[in-house]
Amino acid sequence: MIISLNSNETLHVKKNGSLFIGDDRSILTSISAFGTLRKNLIKNIGNERVKGFLIRYGWELGQEDANKVLKKNLNTVEDAIYYGPILHRMRGHAEIEVTKLEMKPENEKISVRMEGIWRNSYEAEEHLRQFSLSHTPVCYTLSGYASGYLSKICNQMVIVKEVSCQAEGHSECKWVGKSLDYWDGEIDHELQFYQESPIVKELELTYEKLLEEKGNLEKSTIIHKKLTEEILQGNNLKSITEVVYKETVTPGIITDDKHKPLAFSGLSSLQLNEVNEEFISYIQREQTSKKQQHKQVFQEIYKTSWIQLDHHARLITPIYLQKQIKGYCSFIYLNKPFSYSKIHEMIVERIASVSSHFLQNEITKFATEQRMMGNFFDEILREEYQDEEEVLRRGSFVHLDLSEPYRIAMIKYQLQENNLKKEFLFHEEMGKAVTSYFHNKKGNILVGHRTKSVILLIPSSYLEQDGIDTYFEHFLCFLSEKFPEALFFAGVSKQSDRIGKAKDCYNEAYTALRMATMNKRIMLFDSLGMIGPLINQNNEKEILQIARNTLGPLLDPLDHKKVDLLRTLYIFLANGGNLEQTSCENAMSLSGLRYRLSRIEALLNHNLRDPFYNYQLYLALQSLILIGELDLNRIG
Repeated sequence: MIISLNSNETLHVKKNGSLFIGDDRSILTSISAFGTLRKNLIKNIGNERVKGFLIRYGWELGQEDANKVLKKNLNTVEDAIYYGPILHRMRGHAEIEVTKLEMKPENEKISVRMEGIWRNSYEAEEHLRQFSLSHTPVCYTLSGYASGYLSKICNQMVIVKEVSCQAEGHSECKWVGKSLDYWDGEIDHELQFYQESPIVKELELTYEKLLEEKGNLEKSTIIHKKLTEEILQGNNLKSITEVVYKETVTPGIITDDKHKPLAFSGLSSLQLNEVNEEFISYIQREQTSKKQQHKQVFQEIYKTSWIQLDHHARLITPIYLQKQIKGYCSFIYLNKPFSYSKIHEMIVERIASVSSHFLQNEITKFATEQRMMGNFFDEILREEYQDEEEVLRRGSFVHLDLSEPYRIAMIKYQLQENNLKKEFLFHEEMGKAVTSYFHNKKGNILVGHRTKSVILLIPSSYLEQDGIDTYFEHFLCFLSEKFPEALFFAGVSKQSDRIGKAKDCYNEAYTALRMATMNKRIMLFDSLGMIGPLINQNNEKEILQIARNTLGPLLDPLDHKKVDLLRTLYIFLANGGNLEQTSCENAMSLSGLRYRLSRIEALLNHNLRDPFYNYQLYLALQSLILIGELDLNRIG
């Protein structure tokens, strides 16, 4: 049986079962069978060796077809080049389209630049069936065929490289082909796949690599042991970097998660600043570039990476702690050409592992100290110490001079969402942020915890440089930036020079905090005037009754609408009856404000233009707030 394939080729099946295409005996096989063979080869000898095998296999097929074409004595080299895709398609590999061809004859050689598309590649389809999506192009036979064919036609080495593949998720495969003189060394790493290597030679190379890996493993294990000993001896990150530099003679840096250096060796302070500034600029550029291209935000470095910049290169790996990145370890390379050895990759990951243990120990130690100091603070507030000297002595154990003047501050947070589990986690994170803030400022303070708030005992000397208001404005600003989902308020006590009066200071801070508002979130007890000291446990009931009688219908019954009216009245009175300031602070129009004030007057049955009456209303509202009967900052 004879079947015509095109004007020049026929498929001839003889009676003895042999099959010929033209004069060449051939065989037919399904691509699924080829895919299974390919899968098993990858499984048994690895993808790299299979890639080389299939590229060389394709190369031979291409060279064979090119020899046939050269015998045809076509009119031009261009005709011979375009004849290649026809023969290639006849083999059933893919549909081929050449989208670009540039030729330059030089003596008996032809230099070429080509681009094209492979559609319905059998290799890509089978890879998707056998393995699913790939991270790299997989059409090795097609690349080899095109390279072999063009090399024979052009009388010099031509390499075709697949640049995108259907197996990667693209709609089609795209390729670029150039003679070696046009590749300019870009393709040198691919040439190894075109050179057949005897199995004995490969075994020799493998043995040499195993010896090298064994040496690397031994050295990295020795370094890891030394680093572990440093941690067990209670040494810090600086000692870790010094040990590594002594063993590797390569500069190294350990940073926090914001790339702020924690320890370094092998670099001067000037060099450290220069390489860190260059690296941070690189990170910022990448972030900006991603935003401008409307792509996902620049990913943090989550695995060992090689980053090469203008003036230095670094091998960097993250420090993980409880599945979160807490910092980075890096080897720094200053001498060009930049390169690193495989052992450095192993060592930097060992450094990250040891650094993680160090940070875990530090966190545990710090948390223990904070719990101890928090318990000590609670004992002071509960007045469990009869002798102030005992408090001062215990304070010295945690490096606190409690004989100095101090103030107590109470910081309250208000979340927009009521969720007990989230609130618990938030309180824990906020506590860490507060202690970290003062730790970074080298401030030794006492921190206690209450429901939805933290208490701070702060030496007055810390507050004197910037002033109390500015000091706490910076602190609340830090918290607001760190936790934008929450509102923060602060109440600050009067200054005291006796630690035995800490409970009184706590009550003052608590009282001041109750008077903090959305428009004045930091309240000093000093600024409350007479109302603060006048209210105490002995007269709370009487004052509460007087306030209720004064405000009457605005409190009975108290619902969210009445709270809105009381808030408006309080802001109006606090601003001395100024309508413009009141409307601005209350975020409402003047007409809306006038309507609300007329509603209040109607309920109270009294004119709000009476200054004496207004003063009584203001005292009544302040009293209810201070006693805790009224919260004008409540959300919702």
